[in-house]
Amino acid sequence: MNEAFDRVEALQASPLFADLLPLEKQYLADLAVHRNLAEGDVLFEAGDVGDAMYVVVSGQLIVEAVDGDDVRQVATLEAPDFLGEMALIDKGPRAARVRASKDSVLLAISHDNIFSFAKVHRNGFTWLVVNIAKNLAGRLRNMNAAAFSQG
Repeated sequence: MNEAFDRVEALQASPLFADLLPLEKQYLADLAVHRNLAEGDVLFEAGDVGDAMYVVVSGQLIVEAVDGDDVRQVATLEAPDFLGEMALIDKGPRAARVRASKDSVLLAISHDNIFSFAKVHRNGFTWLVVNIAKNLAGRLRNMNAAAFSQG
């Protein structure tokens, strides 16, 4: 896919941005950076410094937990999924490797972009952080359920 997609529509499709006003989505869409990945390209490695989150516009990404030579696929992401949102909160190291399993198009929103957004659209920023928290809470609940179901 080339640049011929609507950035606002790509953000609207993601539940992370569901509660934002159209003007707020437009502001973020204007800040977002278009990123292409070819099949097999690595977006980031576990341990890399997190400085941006990504919205999948098209294609497919594989999330892999890496421990030495042990690599385990933990998730498959497609549009309108998003990833890397923890980097917007703490700029901490990436928790996993992410690579493209198909040619993919992403929108990248950096930590600096989010804080620029916060200065201009405080309510939108609040909703964005609430939606990130909801997503992280859901992941934690799923991890807890999986841990208890294993033994």
